[in-house]
This record gives sequence, structure tokens and C-alpha cells, in this order.
Amino acid sequence: MAFIKLNYKSKELGREISAQVFLPADLLGKEAEPPYRTCYFLPGYSAGGTELYTYLGFRMQCDLKGIAVVIPEGENSFYIDHPERGMNYSSYVGAELVEMTRKLLPLSDKREDTYIGGISMGGFGALYNGLRYRDTFSKIAVMSPVVDCLELTSKDTCADAGFPEGLFHYLFGEEKEYLKSDANLKKFYLEADKDKMPETFLCCGRQDRLVYRQVKAFVDVLRENGKAVSYKETDGDHELEFWGNMMDPVFSFLAGIKEGEKNRMVLK
Repeated sequence: MAFIKLNYKSKELGREISAQVFLPADLLGKEAEPPYRTCYFLPGYSAGGTELYTYLGFRMQCDLKGIAVVIPEGENSFYIDHPERGMNYSSYVGAELVEMTRKLLPLSDKREDTYIGGISMGGFGALYNGLRYRDTFSKIAVMSPVVDCLELTSKDTCADAGFPEGLFHYLFGEEKEYLKSDANLKKFYLEADKDKMPETFLCCGRQDRLVYRQVKAFVDVLRENGKAVSYKETDGDHELEFWGNMMDPVFSFLAGIKEGEKNRMVLK
């Protein structure tokens, strides 16, 4: 495994950015040859790349599954574009970052080898940008994703989620604008051509007080309308323990293998 901290000047964000990169080189698990399959994995609200990879097993999953991992910073942006503020996080993670990392690193430029994932707010970003950039990403894998931003930022849940009042309007504008936009994921996915949708995997804890109800409703309505999605739920809250337990299911989905097939690393 090789670990790289990448810094460069982003045109979409108008400033220097950093991203953490894991490459499956010098493997202790199964060998992988470049150009590498790659997952762009998006942190949640108030989280950063360093927090994510120090708590969760990205290094091990990178080696075991032979998938490079790129973790950008989300800056509480929900990974959407705001050109009037010079904050184009959707264009950054969905296009610019992919192009830049492919230029600098031995990553595959094939759609079938390029994935996007995320946790919580990052899960929203992955679902939104995975479909928005469906010609780039072939698979989407998300843990405890936000799928209804209006509900999550309501007065009933806003404080519990750690969101400041007014966040919804700052990010999405008026409710009517949001409901008509692609940020309304239910609308976005129901209108999408099912034959062009990336393969999609969602997982959520049954005790997740923030998003379980909306995730379950989202999965149900997609399936009722003929949209194929994979879904896994187990006991767990909106918490690191649940996400740690879901690392193998998520990366097994991306690698196209059965859960548990490659989830042990025996040092020799």
C-alpha cells in the first residue's frame, strides 16, 4: 500500500485543496496491477479525510480488494455547486478531481473501474454526483446516506444532526427550488433512465436516528418504480462502529465479490 497526500490548486474551488490517496501497491493481500480501479470516497458533515481514514479501514480494504481510494475534503458543502460563491464542489469531485488524479497517478480511466462512495453527507454527495456524472462512475456505494435534505435540516432534526439553523436555505435555496432540482434525490433517481444508472449499494443502521427512515423510504420507492438498488441494513446507529462493520460489504460490492471473501489480512 502506498499513501499519498495530494495538494494542488483547484480551478473549481479557486484555492489549494488536499486529498488523501491510498494505492494498492506492494500488497500484503492479492496483487493488483496499475492502472488501478478507484473509489472516490466522500466524508460526511463536520468530518475530514484524515478523520475518516484514521478511524476506518481504508488502507486494508485498498490492499485486500485492489482498489485505490481517493478521499477529498467536503467542507460541509453537501458536494453541490455554487458558482456565485466560487464553490463548485460537485464539479470538483465529479470531474476535476477525477481528471487530476488520473493525470498524476496510475489510475484507470475506464468507467467500469471508477466508483464513488461516501458516508452521511458524503453519501448524499456520492448519490448526487454518481448519477450526475454517470458517464464517469459505474458504481455508487454509500453508508447511512442523507437522501432527503429537507427532512434532515428541519427543526425536528437540525439540532440533533449538528446543523446550524438556515443551513438548508444556504445550500439549496427555497423549498420549491430544492424540490424541482436534482438535489431532490427521489426526483432525480425516479427520472433517471434505469439502464444508464450506476450500480448502487446503500446500507444503514436500523437505530440510525437521523437517516434510517428516509433511507428505507428511498430504497422502497426506487424498487417500486423498477430501479435496481442493493440494500443492506443491520443494527447500528449513525456511528463509527456501524461504518467500520460496513467497510467489507461496501468494498466487496465495488470489487464485485461476495462479502467476507477477501476481508482477512494475514501478515507473513
